[in-house]
Amino acid sequence: MNHETYMKEALIEAKKALEHNDVPIGAVVVRDETIIARSYNKREYLNDPTAHAEVLALREAGKNLNNWNLSDCTLYVTIEPCPMCAGATILSRIGTVVYGAKEPKGGSLGSTFNMLEISGFNHYPNQISGILEEECRGLVMDFFKEKRKEQIKVKHIHDQDLFEKALSVRKEVFVIEQQVDETLEYDEYDDIARDDVIHLAAIQNESVLGTLRLISKGKTLKVGRVAVLKSSRGLHIGAKLMDAADRYARNSGYDTLELDAQLYAIPFYEKQGFTTHGGVFLDANIEHKKMTKKL
Repeated sequence: MNHETYMKEALIEAKKALEHNDVPIGAVVVRDETIIARSYNKREYLNDPTAHAEVLALREAGKNLNNWNLSDCTLYVTIEPCPMCAGATILSRIGTVVYGAKEPKGGSLGSTFNMLEISGFNHYPNQISGILEEECRGLVMDFFKEKRKEQIKVKHIHDQDLFEKALSVRKEVFVIEQQVDETLEYDEYDDIARDDVIHLAAIQNESVLGTLRLISKGKTLKVGRVAVLKSSRGLHIGAKLMDAADRYARNSGYDTLELDAQLYAIPFYEKQGFTTHGGVFLDANIEHKKMTKKL
């Protein structure tokens, strides 16, 4: 039996879960090299805590065969079964369980524990793992990465507690990571009471993951101190902050955004619509170039 062929079918099912904002896990049941049942995670869609892909696929297989005993069948599932689903494979007498990626936070066929090593059951299915592992894991990881992005909100900083958290992010990025002298990092513009300065923070679950500040100069708004925690990079926080800066500038009647970009960051700012001007100069002993964006 070609395990990859059937796991690809399970992955097709898993992607259907994305339509309902469910974690993308899919399953198929195979008998005599024919798929007799298929399903995907529908917990959110059905508001049913038991509506996991494996359980739904096993139910469908039993109905289609008119027999609850699935001993001559194989279950393919993209992610290692949880305790409930591992139990369902035992109760259904499924012949073999084939899964793609391990689930370290609840997988019950070896990750958190192995239900098949518990003595006393009257049936133990065979187990095969690691089939299309990267694809199966990647689909779920991408889902949760997008969920984390949705949870990140950009806010104007108005209170001192939030401002202190933003300053801590800047210290982590510039002072500790980039070795900028702390006396150069903070200046007279780091005051939330100033009318000519706006500080923004990217927040997730009350934690500040990124920040920037905007200094008003006539019809120009200068972007500076753009910092994102190393542990949060890859979530497009910088882009969220720059989008918020752009909206604020347009809504407030500014016609230009400008910034001093570290050389490595120039491609990022170019994607945000900025263009470089002039030569390289040093700021805090780091090479920069001036960039502007017409609004």
